[in-house]
Amino acid sequence: MCWDCNSALDPRCGEFNFDKHTLDTVNCSHVYNEYLRKKEPLYCRKIVQTIQDTVRTVRGCGWLEETKADVGGCYVRTGTKDVMVKYCHCQGDECNGGASLVASLGLATGLLALTKLF
Repeated sequence: MCWDCNSALDPRCGEFNFDKHTLDTVNCSHVYNEYLRKKEPLYCRKIVQTIQDTVRTVRGCGWLEETKADVGGCYVRTGTKDVMVKYCHCQGDECNGGASLVASLGLATGLLALTKLF
């Protein structure tokens, strides 16, 4: 079971105002992906897109094997014109909510900063 929402369509899905009490989850094994018809979902995902000053959060199921993520289950890509996208994935029911993935990324960032100091 993964959270399934898009903050552009529902502000309760947002990165900083995620409302797990009123949003729905989906059983990923029952979600059909027309582009990956023969693939089974592997995990839950959360994508946070920042374009200039606009932040959009998308939560849902993930089908393709993830190989780029760090220890916290996330990786960040930046582009031109103030574009940044953070991709996070996790396994377990409702794991793509706000706190667990954000905390994991914060912990990983903190540990990385400590290793740079010493």
